[in-house]
Amino acid sequence: MHSDIAVIGAGPYGLSVAAQLAQRGADARTFGPPMATWRERMPADMLLKSDPFASSLTAGVPGWTLGEYSARVGAPYGDREPRVPLARFCDYGLAFRDELVPDLDERMVTLLTPTSDGYELVLEDGERQTARRVVVAVGITHFAHTPAVLAGLSDRVSHSGDHRTFDRFAGARVAVVGAGSSAVEVTAALVDAGAQSALLARRGSIPFWAAPDPDAQRPSWAERLRNPSTGLGPGWRNKLCEDAPDVFRALPPELRLRIVRNHLGPVSPWWLRETVMAGAEVRTGVTLHGARRGEASIALELSGPDGEHEWREFDHVICATGYQASLDRIPFLDQRLARGLARVGEMPELNRHFESSAPGLFFVGAAAAGSFGPLLRFVVGTEFAAPRVASGLARHASRRRELVAA
Repeated sequence: MHSDIAVIGAGPYGLSVAAQLAQRGADARTFGPPMATWRERMPADMLLKSDPFASSLTAGVPGWTLGEYSARVGAPYGDREPRVPLARFCDYGLAFRDELVPDLDERMVTLLTPTSDGYELVLEDGERQTARRVVVAVGITHFAHTPAVLAGLSDRVSHSGDHRTFDRFAGARVAVVGAGSSAVEVTAALVDAGAQSALLARRGSIPFWAAPDPDAQRPSWAERLRNPSTGLGPGWRNKLCEDAPDVFRALPPELRLRIVRNHLGPVSPWWLRETVMAGAEVRTGVTLHGARRGEASIALELSGPDGEHEWREFDHVICATGYQASLDRIPFLDQRLARGLARVGEMPELNRHFESSAPGLFFVGAAAAGSFGPLLRFVVGTEFAAPRVASGLARHASRRRELVAA
């Protein structure tokens, strides 16, 4: 089977691109289980950390913002509060799929290789399909980062993205390594499950957002000017990231990487503070030096701010150590193809249409953050990426049809 465009991935970015392509009448096929990362690799009881107004997929037609969907199903919604439960966000994504990407092929792509006239896709059942152009819209699952000192320690070590529920850890001694929101989410879920949890953070503190003041008045125009609201959070740095991704792309690669690495650092939801700080052992300023696996446990060599080393035994270690986008971690990319791509760090260098140095191969989502900035790591980034990619692809297809007809 042949199509003009293939979209690999059916999370917020893949579904948004596919919906935009459908509105433009493009010959496109989309592959992958819908909302898989959100449905399978995040704590089941989680609340979205992004503001509700910044948590919509980008449809290209009216009626499909998160707010409009919530009103349709009778769910409470506010642009900022209340926070959106993960389950409702997943239901929203599935409804979006049903209405706007009804022909989604839920099979996984296992290999993508270049051909003389585009690309060949091998699906999980062995079927082969071809497309002239491909949009890679994978989520963060492939990019899970585990510290080298904990790599290869089998079933005693896992990543936060490996867990949706935590009941199996009831009564167990579990160390959570990390200081960001994933570490706090996992620790809170472990506390609720009855685990003996320890949060081990290299940072000197665990930062939390301030709880909203229900009696606070709307900020004055001067306050809004000093601290503008954006889909990434308040402040001018966030506004620049949201409003000027093309300017970001013009910056030197080293500066881009530094901004992506350091902007929007680890901050956790205020509503989890009491659960974590009261229910878990929280240690900050901790350095992890080594690990060894025992017959029924794992021991970690730790040092604190005083420099003293100690060994602590746990039944399991969960690495809430984030995600690092890398071409080398996308398992279906042909190795020669991946090695030949121009890069910024480990991410693909993209032109203004999100096209890589391999003609006809596009990347959106976290893999595009090295070119367009932190905006592409968040759902709100679909508002910029999906229309641009889809309009560029549709225009190219239209010109091709005109040439063929002539």
